[in-house]
Amino acid sequence: MKKMILANWKANLSPEGITRWLDAFTGAYKPRLDLEVILAVPIFSLERVARQIERLPGLTLAAQCVSAYPQGSYTGATPAAWLRGLAAYTLIGHRERRRYFHETVQDVARQAYETLAEDLQPIVCVDRDLLIPQTAAMAAEELGRLIWAYTPETPATLEMARSSADITAFLPKIAQKTDNRPVLYGGGVTMENALGLWQVPGLSGLMLGKGCLDGAAFAALVNRL
Repeated sequence: MKKMILANWKANLSPEGITRWLDAFTGAYKPRLDLEVILAVPIFSLERVARQIERLPGLTLAAQCVSAYPQGSYTGATPAAWLRGLAAYTLIGHRERRRYFHETVQDVARQAYETLAEDLQPIVCVDRDLLIPQTAAMAAEELGRLIWAYTPETPATLEMARSSADITAFLPKIAQKTDNRPVLYGGGVTMENALGLWQVPGLSGLMLGKGCLDGAAFAALVNRL
């Protein structure tokens, strides 16, 4: 599997900001065969972003959230079936979704099930406290098909040696619980610490939030990895 770097725009970019970000990023981006760049964009922007990047190799899209239910009478929901042909991934279990939208481990497990049922790939976010309950809520056959993102409460923004040791120590626990599935690191990744974190043994890639909001700077980082 290629290493991955994921840019999670969250709700930071307006429609006009998305256009500016894409213009800046695509103007500097240099595709690589060994790297997949995943853009986690707002649901309403998926079609427009998909059209703009369709001719650029190495870029795929992720939905920032997905419904825990199939198509039906669920007002305001986005079923996984509607994402087919637009996104390859769903980003689920993010700390902000759990905290502000009160999503439970059962909700995230259902989102993973719905995603997999539509042949999409879930990326499941967990921290230390959530790893065991989240994996326990998943069916055994699901655990072998997931990508995980380790998003610790205390992010790696200051002491690279200390944070790298923390990640290295925790990765075997994730591997044991998740059937050795790929793991991204997504705790406070910035332009300053990304290159160091990229070298941590056992990681399959990185996930950036606020650190990815400058399209040109993000492209420059991708080109340096």
